[in-house]
Amino acid sequence: MNRHLSFRALILVFLFASCSNERPPEQTAVAVDERPKTIAPIKVSTTSAERIDLAQPLVASGTIAAKQTSNIGVLSQGVVEKIHVGVGDRVKKGQALFQTRRIDYQQRLSEAEAQLDIAIAGSANAERAFKRYSVLVNDGSVSRAAYEDVQTAFQVAASQVTLRRTQVATARQALDDTIVRAPFDGAVTARYVDEGVFMANSFSGMGNSAVLQIQECEIAAGILFAPESEVGRLRLGLQGNLYVDGRSAPIPSDIIILNDRVDPQARTVEFRMAFLNEGCAVRAGQSVRAEVNVDPRPALVLPRAVLQGSSTSPYVFKVDGDRARRASITFRDIDPVRIEILSGVSESDLIVVDPLDAMRDGTVVETDVS
Repeated sequence: MNRHLSFRALILVFLFASCSNERPPEQTAVAVDERPKTIAPIKVSTTSAERIDLAQPLVASGTIAAKQTSNIGVLSQGVVEKIHVGVGDRVKKGQALFQTRRIDYQQRLSEAEAQLDIAIAGSANAERAFKRYSVLVNDGSVSRAAYEDVQTAFQVAASQVTLRRTQVATARQALDDTIVRAPFDGAVTARYVDEGVFMANSFSGMGNSAVLQIQECEIAAGILFAPESEVGRLRLGLQGNLYVDGRSAPIPSDIIILNDRVDPQARTVEFRMAFLNEGCAVRAGQSVRAEVNVDPRPALVLPRAVLQGSSTSPYVFKVDGDRARRASITFRDIDPVRIEILSGVSESDLIVVDPLDAMRDGTVVETDVS
């Protein structure tokens, strides 16, 4: 009995020792996983940025303006008696636009003419006396002092005639100015008051005197704004085309005014391109886009296909040794297939073209020599 128990104990001890020497399956799996792996590189095709002379029109936007815009007010203040034109009417230079009440100015002219008649009569009487005294003073019939008094009276009377003539001319001009005429050919674009309103002229200091607004619209211009970075490429005489909303055909034009001042807030420079506007077909205030044929400029160009990311965070993948590296860039559109690189890429950089879907920052790559 004891012998059987001892034999069983030896078997158990042997089995326990055998189990303790075996490696657990978990440890075996870990040991296999910890062995180094070799990552196969992704074969990529690449390109480089190309520096070219880019002949691209300068694009600017702005607003159409008439050659002249004038707020027409009264010259002879008074009640606006009649307005002869309305908004949208075409007017010719010298055409009557409106008039103020004339009766007061007619009376003033009549008074001035009457005063002139009195002055002429007085001057004639003084002249006769002067001639008579000129004879009498020579034969001693009158004193020298009396002669000089008559002479002075005659000179004063002659000056009174000159003064009264001036007053008549002023009164006649004031009467004529009650009818306000167009200073140039154009179109009526605004009416500020109605008939029956008292209007003061601008010289009286009594406020606004404008009744109508007219524009010389047969000649118009685009007032345009370009980024300050383009100042060096703009100059007088450069030709281009204007594109106006609602008008299919471009309008040929050239730069006639180039402002020397850069707007410090908007960082833009103003220039103007004029054109003949037959029938005032293009209206002042319309938006306009200009394409100006400026001289070619150097530009660093890449295919648009390499561009990744969003419009606010664009980037490309550069090849750095055996790795692809993400590089943020700034760019400008050229056309549907090309972009101009402003920063982030140089001519010596290799840029990944394909396969972009497999690229991540740090991806192991091999350039395709072919």
